[in-house]
Amino acid sequence: MTLFTEFRAPSWHSWLPLLAVIALPFGRSVELFVLIMAMIGIYDLIKDHSHIRSSKGFKLFSLFFLCFWIPALLSLPDAVNLNHSATNVFGMLRFYFAGLFIINRITDYKSHLWLATGIGVVMVFWSLDGWVQLIFGHDIFGLPAFTDIHISGIFGSNGKLGLMIIPFFAVAIVALRQKIGTYLSLVMALLLISAILLSGSRASWVSLLTMGLLGLTLFRPQNFVLSPKNLVVGLIGLLLMGIAVINTHQFQSRLNLSTVAFNGGYNAINSASSNRLPLWTGALRMFEANPINGVGARGFRYAYPDYANKDDIWVDFSLPREQQMGQLHAHQIVLEFMTDTGCIGLIGYFIALGILFIKWRPIARSQPNQIGTAYLISLMAVLFPINTHLSFFSSDWAQVIWFLVALCVSAMASKQNDA
Repeated sequence: MTLFTEFRAPSWHSWLPLLAVIALPFGRSVELFVLIMAMIGIYDLIKDHSHIRSSKGFKLFSLFFLCFWIPALLSLPDAVNLNHSATNVFGMLRFYFAGLFIINRITDYKSHLWLATGIGVVMVFWSLDGWVQLIFGHDIFGLPAFTDIHISGIFGSNGKLGLMIIPFFAVAIVALRQKIGTYLSLVMALLLISAILLSGSRASWVSLLTMGLLGLTLFRPQNFVLSPKNLVVGLIGLLLMGIAVINTHQFQSRLNLSTVAFNGGYNAINSASSNRLPLWTGALRMFEANPINGVGARGFRYAYPDYANKDDIWVDFSLPREQQMGQLHAHQIVLEFMTDTGCIGLIGYFIALGILFIKWRPIARSQPNQIGTAYLISLMAVLFPINTHLSFFSSDWAQVIWFLVALCVSAMASKQNDA
């Protein structure tokens, strides 16, 4: 089968989320597409509120969104920087309305398959661009790598190549498998995996492993069946890819840095974790002092100097207190909710995880297509508590997460008649 059975999208609505994904490496440009979708979402809600409010997708998405938005809102009374936290909290609403656009406008399987295939093409391009950067020292746009041990491809000085492939990895492979067949999709999967490994992001390595384990344990055997022949082809491809990746300087350097932790002791573990142990210690102190509703969404950087050790490398104590800043966030999702939104946020987070694993998983498993399942596995991995994380409340990562949530809900609620 051809990559696109038709070049044209089933409707223009599918282009907006795809353009948003394409724009992710280019900073704030993605906000334009988010704003357009949010404005249309508001229009739809006003014009056809009774139909939207009665839909299953609206209820699923709204409940999940409130698990995070209400704790963020309740953190405002004690926020250390009220203006910054309030801007973040009310800014989250644009993701909600953009999600309503996706749920209300992309409602059939054909549109979802076209969109997922488009996302797959983008992921393949990002991965190939990363390999070009590895081989030639710069990508096809002339961008150098983030560091000598981080291949960043089109993301350039923003070293998030692996982390940005992770949320769309599963759905890309599912869609490409339907469009180009099992063998070629296995090749594409190995290409994406190699880009994730070469990116040097250990968080993306853990997320990739988490996705594999979740897929095999929670969704097998219905959606993950490989014939013996396909399994052999996959294992041979994995072996060849492993040989190619392991022999690169970037992967070896990052792996050596990670294995330092096995030497034991505080300094070894701290070095292997990129000096995050003081950060996490300070985060725990911050939570102990603000256990109910935290220091406000995205308030971590402003509060951190008060809870850091005097030799903390993340704070310049030579500056006046009002100019001192800490790390932007706790680099661990559980700690981020604990510090920014307190016990209220922590409860909301675990309720959301319960929704994913207990409520949404049976819905995804009951459907004949695998697109909803692929989004759900990615969402589970992105929000999985045992890993280091980007900030949930940061604009760039929040866009990815809420796109993923909305697309997951929309795919699970989509009409199956044309599947």
